[in-house]
Amino acid sequence: MAIAAPAIVELLPEHRETTALLPHADESALALLSESPALSTALSLCLHAQVPMVLVCGEASHCLYNDACIPLLGALHPRAFGQPLATVTAQRLGLAGATDRQQHPEPSAWSCSPVLESGRPLGQLYIAAHPRGQPSQWHGNTLAATTLALPSPTDERSHDSFLLHLEDALQHVSEPRAIVDTSVRLLGEHLRVNRCAFGLAAEDHSVMHVISDYVQDMPSLKGDFPLEAAQGLRDALLENRTWFTTDAMAPGAPDYVVEQYRHSGLRASLAIPLHKHGQLVAAIGVHQRAPRQWASTDIELVRLVVARCWESMQRAKAQRQLAASEARLRRLADTVPQIIFIADPAGQPDYFNQRWYEYTGLNPDTEAIAAWQQAHSAAGLRMSGQAWALALNGERAYEIECELRQHDGQTRWHLARALPVRDEHGRISEWIGTYTDIHDRRGFEHKLRESEARFRALCETVPAMIWMADVDGNCVYWNPQWYEFTGQGEEQALDQGWWNAMHPDDAARVRHAFEQALDARGAFIAEYRIRRHDGQYRWCIDTASPHFGSDGRFLGHIGSLTDISDRKRIEDATASDRAILSLITTGAPLTVVLDAIALSVEARGETPLYCAVMVLDEEHQTLQFAAAPHLPRDYSGDFENAPIGPSGPPCARSAHSGLQVICEDIANDPRFEDHRALSAAMGIAACCVTPILGSNGAVLGTLNIYYAQPHLASLREQAMARSASHLAGIVIERTRVDAKLKASLQAETAARNQAEHASRVKDEFLATLSHELRTPLNAILGWSRLMQADAFEPAKLGKGLVVIERSARAQTQIIDDLLDMSAILSGKIRLQPEHFDIAGLARSTVELMQPTAQARQIRLELDAPLQGSLWFFGDAGRLQQVLTNLISNALKFTAPDGDVRVSLEVEEQRLRLCVRDTGIGIAADFLPHVFDRFRQADAGTTRRVGGLGLGLSISRQLIDLHGGSLGAYSAGEGHGATFTVVLPFQHGVSDQRPAPEPANTGPLPTAAHGRLDGVRLLLVDDDQDSREAVMHFLMLAGAQVQAAGSVDAAEAHLAAAHYDVLVSDIAMPLRDGYDLIRSVRSGRPELPRHIRAIALTAYVREEDRDRAIVAGFDAHMGKPVEPPGLIDLIERLVLPAGAVRTDPSA
Repeated sequence: MAIAAPAIVELLPEHRETTALLPHADESALALLSESPALSTALSLCLHAQVPMVLVCGEASHCLYNDACIPLLGALHPRAFGQPLATVTAQRLGLAGATDRQQHPEPSAWSCSPVLESGRPLGQLYIAAHPRGQPSQWHGNTLAATTLALPSPTDERSHDSFLLHLEDALQHVSEPRAIVDTSVRLLGEHLRVNRCAFGLAAEDHSVMHVISDYVQDMPSLKGDFPLEAAQGLRDALLENRTWFTTDAMAPGAPDYVVEQYRHSGLRASLAIPLHKHGQLVAAIGVHQRAPRQWASTDIELVRLVVARCWESMQRAKAQRQLAASEARLRRLADTVPQIIFIADPAGQPDYFNQRWYEYTGLNPDTEAIAAWQQAHSAAGLRMSGQAWALALNGERAYEIECELRQHDGQTRWHLARALPVRDEHGRISEWIGTYTDIHDRRGFEHKLRESEARFRALCETVPAMIWMADVDGNCVYWNPQWYEFTGQGEEQALDQGWWNAMHPDDAARVRHAFEQALDARGAFIAEYRIRRHDGQYRWCIDTASPHFGSDGRFLGHIGSLTDISDRKRIEDATASDRAILSLITTGAPLTVVLDAIALSVEARGETPLYCAVMVLDEEHQTLQFAAAPHLPRDYSGDFENAPIGPSGPPCARSAHSGLQVICEDIANDPRFEDHRALSAAMGIAACCVTPILGSNGAVLGTLNIYYAQPHLASLREQAMARSASHLAGIVIERTRVDAKLKASLQAETAARNQAEHASRVKDEFLATLSHELRTPLNAILGWSRLMQADAFEPAKLGKGLVVIERSARAQTQIIDDLLDMSAILSGKIRLQPEHFDIAGLARSTVELMQPTAQARQIRLELDAPLQGSLWFFGDAGRLQQVLTNLISNALKFTAPDGDVRVSLEVEEQRLRLCVRDTGIGIAADFLPHVFDRFRQADAGTTRRVGGLGLGLSISRQLIDLHGGSLGAYSAGEGHGATFTVVLPFQHGVSDQRPAPEPANTGPLPTAAHGRLDGVRLLLVDDDQDSREAVMHFLMLAGAQVQAAGSVDAAEAHLAAAHYDVLVSDIAMPLRDGYDLIRSVRSGRPELPRHIRAIALTAYVREEDRDRAIVAGFDAHMGKPVEPPGLIDLIERLVLPAGAVRTDPSA
């Protein structure tokens, strides 16, 4: 059993072995100790003492001893603790074993003092005497005394009367310091001591703050009193033990450490501590100048006084605080804006604060109940009575809303509340209540209810889904549209249930965004998919704003959810169209753009579908695969090159008709019976094919939509297909236009490049032509001037004439080359094929070029495997021109002491003619252009050889006209060149031998003289020099020549005389040769209509010859004139057919 009385617990020493045994003592003894302060004090003295002490108490005389008795008891301890005295004495209390007796000799005697309370004995306190009859001493920081005087009944009665006197003295004292001063003074007077002091312990327990003392013939202790002033004082006070000494002068008594106290004349001291909550808080010290035996009643009295002083101080302090608090509360009650009232336990008001009188305008002297009734309406009093009845019955607190009349007679709604205040027995002592003005709040609440009703009506009628969530994100409201859209019930949707309707792929993203909005107390917006009641997921946009209370407190979110599937589909379509248009404008390949269109169609379908695009081949009228992003690879092969027609697959039919072809179920559609197997293999069950039309309405291809399940394309899907096909048509049409434009641009670029090249070549050609024409002209003019000079030597006349003729023929060759190239380019050159000896032509050409080769010191040789003649059918003149040109080129580009070899080889069906040289060779980069017109390897002013660069080009064209080929080969610069002519045999070998042509070079043959004797001839030419030259060699041939310088003069001569032959130039001023011949052939009587006429002109093209013949001329001859040729021509025209003119010289 534990000791319950706090006083006993505070008196017991800690860390003592016998203290630990005390709870296990006899229950009756413990009960007696708890009820008797005297016994408690005696037990405390016993347990604190260091000399053997025994307390005997209770009806059974239970023995309670201290730790100093343990050695005396020996083996009887601890079972002897708390045992009856008879049991202990039977075991000879104080007798121990021999060893123990030697160390702890038995006391020689025990002194006994009764423990009295109110004159009634409660027990005895035994104290051991010294073995030699001397008083025992308590050593250490403890009580030092020889004996403890126990009180007598007279002392107890005196102490009781003192306590009554003290109570009376303090009855009218409220100040804590006055209470302490009075208590200390009365205690000192009662105990007849020289000093009595009361002190408060410092926090560190090093000093006592003495605040009051009573002194008689001793100095005051007010101030800080050090606890180390006496031996064992501080430890005793901290351990809640009584510290006393009966005579400080006795040998062995504890000494005062501080000198001022040791020499103050102090003999007897008593210090009683006061502990609260285990801590030293105060103490009273009693001092006397004479020795004194301290009775237990003295100690108990001092203990009661120190406790009374402390409690009085605390009570006074609490009363002051309570009074201050009450004053503050009253001021608070009068200053708060609320009305405060206090009612008695029956609910009758007996107090109102100042706010009540200010509001009601009532007189504060008015009785509280009357004021109560005047301020309330009848209805308010009735409701108040009902509320008080419920409150007094304990059913609920007092609370009503009522109207309260204010000083101007107006009423305002108030909320009245009251709570009970209960005493220590739980009974209601009073009611404290308030009146709170809620008039404005009621109006606001009314408006709020109306607003809430409007909000609810609005939420239930708007097409959007409205929701509200609390601060934790739990949904607390959904309008009916949500339940209608999702098919959820209210229990399923509220709290966190609405998340179950969200698409799983969107949930994590949206939840993260929503949690961020909750944490930030900010707006929330997200797009996600919600499962509709039919199981289809629809795109929705969710926007919410944070909701805050009037106090700024975050209440959650209010949001709306709107179905945006159609809008999103349109946005996606628009974005897709923009992306496609971007591809178009940036020139992306056609297949890339068509793939994008097909993917866009697939993404916008209401149900899963596949899209393909096919393009029409206009030439073959077949459909070509263009795009099919998600169809099997076999699709392109199976439908590639499908011809369009009325009975083919859907794409062919649509391309043929230009209309949409829709099939809901291919497997059951008789129109496509032939295509069921192929469609099934492709996983195609239904289709919608739309023709792709151009801006002119022409079919460009088809856009095919396929479904894996039977499906009838909706009107939206059909419109989507038409829109996509229109876009595809734009792409295809633009691609084709771009291709044509690109081709046109390329052609234009090529033509421009060719024109620029031609212009450059022309410029180079004109420069070369100028050079080539001026070079022989220089020789002609130079020798002409020399021959006209007086100092000219006649011996050089022949040489000069040869130079002039050679130069003139060089110019003639240049002109002939130009005319030949022009004829070749215009396709007007005509070959004059005949049978001739091509081997002889080769030999004669080589012989003809030998003088030139010898002049250049070059060896020119002919390697012909056949001896004699090799007859070939072709244009001998043109072939000789080719061979001459090849040999001339070889001689030009071969250095002196070089070789040029001509070889003729006959193969089975063709012959090969090669010209090889050891000259400078042809560079590899120029070799492909060696036959180009006007191209020369060295076209600059420093070139080593002349020419226009037309020879090889003319030669190749002439060989091509013969059906042969002309090629060139060179191992590179410095390695010579080889030109090879390959000619096919046209008619085999012929034995016909043409007559040899007369030579047209050198002086006029003597055989020509007199060949035109008797021939009258009119020569018309506006150029006098040319006219006179021709006239002179015709006259040398024997002709009678009349010259005319114009057409008019010629007509006059023709009208005046008879002429056999008319020889006329073409280009003349005012009237040309064509005017003349038309005039002659016109039948004018004065002109000879049938006269033989020859056109002698510098216009020598084939078309010029044809034009002259058509105009009326009988023959055409070009300038410069070869006299023998002209004589032969005239002779053929004037002599009858078959006639033979005899040689006049014969």
